[in-house]
Amino acid sequence: MSFKDLINLVTLVTILFSFGPKNYYGAKNRPSMEEDMEFEQQLKILNKPPIKTIQTKFGDTYDCINIYKQPAFDHPLLKNHKIQMKPNLVLKEEKINESASGRFSSTHFEISDNERCPMGTVPIRRTKKEELVNAKYFSKWVQTYSSKRSTNYVRMPQHYVYASPSDKKIYHGALARISTQNPLVDSDKFSTAQIWIQNGPDEDINSIEFGWAVHPALFGDSQTRSFGFWTADGFRRTGCYNMLCPGFVQIDPAYTLGEVLRISVDIQNPLYMHFQVQQDLKTGNWWLFDGPDYSPIGYWPKEIFTHLANNASEIKYGGVAGRKVPTEPTPPMGNGKLPTLEFGTSCMMSTMEIVNDNGKLEQVNSSKLELKGSTTFNCYDTLLPQYFNSSYGTVMFFGGPGGNCP
Repeated sequence: MSFKDLINLVTLVTILFSFGPKNYYGAKNRPSMEEDMEFEQQLKILNKPPIKTIQTKFGDTYDCINIYKQPAFDHPLLKNHKIQMKPNLVLKEEKINESASGRFSSTHFEISDNERCPMGTVPIRRTKKEELVNAKYFSKWVQTYSSKRSTNYVRMPQHYVYASPSDKKIYHGALARISTQNPLVDSDKFSTAQIWIQNGPDEDINSIEFGWAVHPALFGDSQTRSFGFWTADGFRRTGCYNMLCPGFVQIDPAYTLGEVLRISVDIQNPLYMHFQVQQDLKTGNWWLFDGPDYSPIGYWPKEIFTHLANNASEIKYGGVAGRKVPTEPTPPMGNGKLPTLEFGTSCMMSTMEIVNDNGKLEQVNSSKLELKGSTTFNCYDTLLPQYFNSSYGTVMFFGGPGGNCP
């Protein structure tokens, strides 16, 4: 494993395990009076006075916040930021044959079947104090654990597999359709299917990561949900998951990070989530799109980054699975089955594309993809067919059952 891969593992587990609605650390880690006051202050920053509140059927509370007063603008680097209401981008046009169209239908649920945020406001998922408490104490645990990970007998707290273009270029984004699955994940474990967009040296890496996750400690349930997170310094001082810190600017009035997704039920006719992040070359902002219509959800502003302010140097497609207790088995990734060339039997990414130096979409060349993983092939694996139906573009199958993985 390269040093850069090791750094990426440390940063990813720090964020993925940072936030949860349940305190796993017991009475000895209850916050002190000073810490409690700090948490309360953070909650005031994140939970703005709502114009309207919506309770979802999935148990989430969304506050409708004035779009110009959302938490993003409490970031010190965004005090003078001028909000961008729509991207200066020509989005991908879907070209899907009729037999495949059902497979690529929307996996979105709106935050409410009957209610929407009023015009001029955006939905922000309400943050709980327990999430902030868990963020602090789990971060400490990860830092302590990470200092021991150089020894051979220490088991990794998480594992990953991914494919990455080997012909290193300048990138301005990436997209893929990812089949939506719901792997069985215990309360102190997580599993993701995601895309990484990165730039910078290992110790100071800038990263935007997005896709779907089953993460009970983060979301309080075992639903499959969308996610995004970022860092500008290797997760040492900056960045967070979804909107649990100032940074991401929400634009869409109906869809947002952390939403519950429809999952594949028919193994031969799976549903796919359309994920895309693309940099607006005029503003430098990194826009998040999802759904078959590539709805602009919002963006990570250029100002919060250093190395990603101009472009990306690495794109990855894959998944991560981890647990809090290193001696426990790791959970399934994807649909829990190792990849095969038989359609519908494992988790799949299709239409894998990058945004090139000219801001144009470009299909990933499967023959130039490097496959990497952090454990044995019987735990998790990736498979790249050299040819597949043209409706699907470049395709990757990935995932696995997990277990007692080295």
